[in-house]
Amino acid sequence: MERDQVSVAVGVGFSTLATAEAIARGVRLALERAGKTADALHTSSRKRESAPLKEAANALRLKLVFHDEADLQKRDAEVVSRSSLVMTLAGVGSLAEAAALAGAGDNSRLIVEKFSLNGVSCAVAIASELS
Repeated sequence: MERDQVSVAVGVGFSTLATAEAIARGVRLALERAGKTADALHTSSRKRESAPLKEAANALRLKLVFHDEADLQKRDAEVVSRSSLVMTLAGVGSLAEAAALAGAGDNSRLIVEKFSLNGVSCAVAIASELS
């Protein structure tokens, strides 16, 4: 991923039934737990057409950053949470954690492990130099 490397990243994964409100609520809670702010939501490129995701990002005033499966899989060894369903669908144990780690950069680490609420999973990662 290119960018003025994100230092704090929120990763999100969600079911097809998740609402924009549920996604926004999960992201707010993740950032509250982290005690940080972020400028973007990170997720799989498979979620690119999700209307609830776009609506939540707009409501939160966050950019959307999509990561391809290869980039997410590079971070799978660092993922703490494991879901066999997510592994089958996305190729990683936790989409939220892998997306957060991918978004925060090469030497990042999780500061909020995946939690789930109303069909939405969120995690937060931070670049190692900001810890």
